Amino acid sequence: MQKELEIIKKNVTERIRKLFLEKFDGNQRKFAAAAKCDEKTIRLLFQENSGMTLNLLFKIALALETTPSKLLEGMELDNVTAEKKK
Repeated sequence: MQKELEIIKKNVTERIRKLFLEKFDGNQRKFAAAAKCDEKTIRLLFQENSGMTLNLLFKIALALETTPSKLLEGMELDNVTAEKKK
C-alpha cells in the first residue's frame, strides 16, 4: 500500500506542476503567494522532498483555480479495497 501511496503522491504532484507551469509560467514565488504558503514549501513539494497536507492541497487547488477533487481524480488505492473485502 505504501508504494501505491507514493505513486499517487507523485502523480498528483505532477498534475500540480503542469497546471502551475501553465498558470504561473514557472514562477514559484507568485504561485506560493497565490497559495498563501511559503515558497520553500512549493520548492520541497516539487523536489518530492515533502508531503502535502490536506490544508496545502486546498490552498494549491484554489491558487490553480481548480478543486482538490479534480487534482485527485482517478487516484485510487486498489489494494486497500481488495484488503477490506477479505
